[in-house]
Amino acid sequence: MFAQQADSLQPQPMGFRKTSLFPLPIVYYTPETGWAGGLALFAAFRMPGQGNDERPSQMQPGFAYTQRRQILFYLPFQFFWNKERNQIAGELGFYRYAYLFYGIGNSNPKTNEEIYQVDFPRLRLNVLRLVAPKHYVGLRYWWDDYRIRSALAGGQLASGTITGSQGGVISGLGLLYNFDSRDDIFYPQKGFLIEGECFLNRKWLGSDVDFSRWSVDAAGYFKLRSSRNILALNAWITALAGEVPFQQLAFLGGSRKMRGHFEGRQRDRSLWTLQAEYRYSLRKRFGVVLFSGIGAVAPQMSAFFRQKTHISYGTGIRFGISKKERVNIRLDLAGNEYGELATYLTVKEAF
Repeated sequence: MFAQQADSLQPQPMGFRKTSLFPLPIVYYTPETGWAGGLALFAAFRMPGQGNDERPSQMQPGFAYTQRRQILFYLPFQFFWNKERNQIAGELGFYRYAYLFYGIGNSNPKTNEEIYQVDFPRLRLNVLRLVAPKHYVGLRYWWDDYRIRSALAGGQLASGTITGSQGGVISGLGLLYNFDSRDDIFYPQKGFLIEGECFLNRKWLGSDVDFSRWSVDAAGYFKLRSSRNILALNAWITALAGEVPFQQLAFLGGSRKMRGHFEGRQRDRSLWTLQAEYRYSLRKRFGVVLFSGIGAVAPQMSAFFRQKTHISYGTGIRFGISKKERVNIRLDLAGNEYGELATYLTVKEAF
């Protein structure tokens, strides 16, 4: 991947200050997309009145087209203001995607694979307020309009017996709690990020189905003797109840949770994962990592320890596109217990 930095330290429109702009010609690879190309603009800036030691707001509008003929328009964002007492984060997007579905459960064989195509606009929004040092509470709203364009003839989705196989609208509101003591939002060297969620997807909000979700996602970052040696740990547990569409079930895999497993191959109503990553900074902009993880999905939390535990492991290299904001390009090679290998080339850390 090639990224050209264009930092502007001049006063910006709308009163933004100390803005960093990174035009990013996008080239990335994941097992779920194949090769992808496009263009993004990474912007990090501080609101009027923010000090240099406060966390920058960020936006990353982008477009990508993938080897699997997927089209992605997206605008993730996170804004801090009023001395970090307030924050808004979320995503606007439109996706034309081709996914693979293997069934529901913890041990879906690769021979179950079937492809389906879907279009969906997306709105995701978190609004948080500082209530005590490092502690935020607020609301989360998610909306997707899931339109399945095609599914494999004779497959599980085409049969219509899977909840959500006809598509539909997801619209839900939830309570959100964050504890955030990280020293940096892009490359933390110490501190914790803990998110707790109680989410209700309801027809009176415009959804086609009713379901609920509870989750806790916790990450910790520790220096080992020096800032060049970082240990990052992540634990995630979630449970769902109600009429849950298959695309909203908890799943393993992808570029962030249990790398090495194809995203969504194992999915069900509850999930747990534990991940660890050792990060070592080399000279200048380069770094290397080692990582591993374990996890499983189950129809309910009481069945967690009766399920097969899946394994993830791998290594990767890092290249910093900005020393000031510590944003990295990451290239990871990951494996799983089946002996399968997967490559991920993308931006920012997995957790």
